[in-house]
Amino acid sequence: MRARSALAVAALSALVLTLPVTTASAVPATPATPAALPVGPGQATAPAGFVPLGITRALDTRSYRENPAGAARKLQPGESFDVPLSNWKNHPPRELPVVPADATAVVVNVTATNTTADGYLTARRDGDMPGAPLTSTLNFKAGETVSNLITVAVDPRGAGTSPQINVYNNAGTTDVVVDILGYYAPSTPQRPTQKYDAIRPVRLGDTRVEGGRLGSGSVLTANVARRDLGTADARAVVLNVTAVDPSTEGFVVAHPSSSPLPAEGSHLNYGPGRTVANQVVVPVGPDGVIEFFNTGSTDLVIDIVGYYGPSGHNLYRAMTEQGRLLDTRQSSSQLAFSTRRLPVAGVSGVPGDATSVTLNVTVTEPRADGHLEVFGSDDPGYRPGTSNLNFNAGQTVANGVTTYLGGDPGAVDIYHHSAGRSQLIADLTGYFVEG
Repeated sequence: MRARSALAVAALSALVLTLPVTTASAVPATPATPAALPVGPGQATAPAGFVPLGITRALDTRSYRENPAGAARKLQPGESFDVPLSNWKNHPPRELPVVPADATAVVVNVTATNTTADGYLTARRDGDMPGAPLTSTLNFKAGETVSNLITVAVDPRGAGTSPQINVYNNAGTTDVVVDILGYYAPSTPQRPTQKYDAIRPVRLGDTRVEGGRLGSGSVLTANVARRDLGTADARAVVLNVTAVDPSTEGFVVAHPSSSPLPAEGSHLNYGPGRTVANQVVVPVGPDGVIEFFNTGSTDLVIDIVGYYGPSGHNLYRAMTEQGRLLDTRQSSSQLAFSTRRLPVAGVSGVPGDATSVTLNVTVTEPRADGHLEVFGSDDPGYRPGTSNLNFNAGQTVANGVTTYLGGDPGAVDIYHHSAGRSQLIADLTGYFVEG
């Protein structure tokens, strides 16, 4: 798990390719996410635009300097921990708000590390609700370091303080790191926000095809602000980043090439033999180029799914309580090499005019290695040739997904690229509407 920076030393050219990501090794099973039937209509925050940030740390339970509790301590089994969206670097720890009081939702990268048992974390708005959460954010095995990006509606705390979210730990003791990547809020003259537009997923880079495997200190570059993609004026982009067949422990940090490597934080953590993906939201500098700094030995795959910018058309509404849209454990597992259509518009409080959706998608009990492709249900037989989530046989793994909605009413297709059956879970975190 990353705790400090290192120097970037080499660069590779960006590519436009369409080779899916697959996995190759089996891993013993981890506990599944909570079982829950689909929820009824939920509430959503007011429509808001996006303010991108560089990686900003809100919590690191390993350090008393970055913990609102003022002490280094792990989360305990069944513990709900409130996380003010602030920075805590001063000594003694003092709250320095990062997310303003009028924010509606926050985009955070949540990491579990130093785990002692198989379990899961849930990032949510309100930790005062009784019992364990009905959804989960990321799943881990004992000893693993796992990250996942999620968008969470925030809990306001009053004037002079930043809003907060809550992190729930299911089992064992674990350290937790929360990095803020941006937030949603009303646009003001002093704080203009950006609107979102989705694009059909496009592969920007794949070192398995060109450039070669990345070593420690290597940098992969990708031009993300491009007229041919419709992203020429992007101020931030939404990517899916995958470390493929790593041979060492390591992490990846994404940042604008015009800005220095962040002093702390990471977007993707990986271990030997474990192909892992994570969604990434990163600001775009004036040259439109993003750098991906790598610390271990791995191949890297970069897919783009959308952008925020002046030409965007859509505002975001976060669900105040995350809801389960799909759980095949309640019916039947997903067949090998099959596509499932998941209705979204008009379900669980999502209006019929929603244009895109944010989900947390989980695979559990897979009988073979594989990957998922999640995309808007447009043309019969269409698949983007990219990937959102990779899994090994017997592994439970989750990843955040942002995708446009296709069809009428809006739906997403989930293509299950695996030679065996799997159980699929999809939790709704929010949606976009024109505004």
